Amino acid sequence: MSETLSKESKGQVGRVRVDDRPKHLATRLERGEIAVINVADLDRESAAALVEAAPIAVLNAQPSLTGRAAALGPRLILDAGITLVDDLGQDIMSLREGQEVAVTGGKVLVDGGIIATGRAVSAQDLDVEVADSATLFAGFEGSVEDYLAKDGATVLRGEGVPSIDGLGKRTILLVSAASEAASDCRALARWRSEAAPFVIAVDGGADVALKAHLTLDLVVGDADLMSEKAIRRARAFIVRVGGDGLAPGAQRLDRMGIVYERVAMAGTSLDAALVVAAHSGATAVVTAGVSYGEAELVDAGRALVAPAFFSRLAVGSRLIGAQAVAATFRPRPRGWTLVLLALVALGLMGVALWSTPWGNDLLHPITSFFVSLMHSAGGTQ
Repeated sequence: MSETLSKESKGQVGRVRVDDRPKHLATRLERGEIAVINVADLDRESAAALVEAAPIAVLNAQPSLTGRAAALGPRLILDAGITLVDDLGQDIMSLREGQEVAVTGGKVLVDGGIIATGRAVSAQDLDVEVADSATLFAGFEGSVEDYLAKDGATVLRGEGVPSIDGLGKRTILLVSAASEAASDCRALARWRSEAAPFVIAVDGGADVALKAHLTLDLVVGDADLMSEKAIRRARAFIVRVGGDGLAPGAQRLDRMGIVYERVAMAGTSLDAALVVAAHSGATAVVTAGVSYGEAELVDAGRALVAPAFFSRLAVGSRLIGAQAVAATFRPRPRGWTLVLLALVALGLMGVALWSTPWGNDLLHPITSFFVSLMHSAGGTQ
């Protein structure tokens, strides 16, 4: 038995980082380490945060895919070449932060001894039949009704939503922490230079916005998911307070002495940012890194569908995706372009006049003057 364990222990070896919240775990996870999470039906946004940190393996105490929703998160992990081991049980969460473990197949070993056994997920495991959308949304009906009775009407009316100072009639650019946000910001480069939008960053989207050389007019969300530089650069800060009374990231802001406002609502930081934008008086809300598809909505899970639905409903027709803006935007001609066009037009007019007897007589004194200048300059030399 000891010989078998010795061979198995030659698998992937690394230090573990342990957290129930994958996005928080990703902020301290380093390349080559092993992530230990406790999430059923791993969503795409959480998986993307883990992939960005480049661990060698992700160990999940629960099944990353139960069949209730599409395999967006697990597929992202496997496509990045990261080992995913599922259903290891709650004991895996008792590992100490920084402890070194070995992962071989579905087994996790410490000092050559097996401490947990799960299932190594392969691409074939993701090809499972998922409940159809009608069935899924029918299951969400109750949560939507509950949310409407509690927070939905308040969200739509904008009660308790902080106001935005200095917005005027500007368009809002809302930057999320999704992996597509950076490319969306690049696609909007010309539009941004002309529209000069009011920038709202969500969670780690604050760092995405900084890398795109955007001004952080407002940051909404969890300060634990962004860098200190982003927090210091934010002109204003809003923290979401959930139904449990917790305000993620508020303690860090208090320690840093940052003044912030609160908005009380269920859902995610993105939902809170959309609600704030909806009641700001902005002419439009352009989103970078925000997905609107059916699969993404279902992927969020039962508890988050209602807040996501009502926050988008609050913004209404003013909500526009970055790709739509980039595809339809036609930039105004730049100043040097207009000058060049004017010079070309004048040159063409001169050639046309010179080809006529009247124009030749009209332009002859001018051409003679320039010819004499050229001759005098040549004689001086």
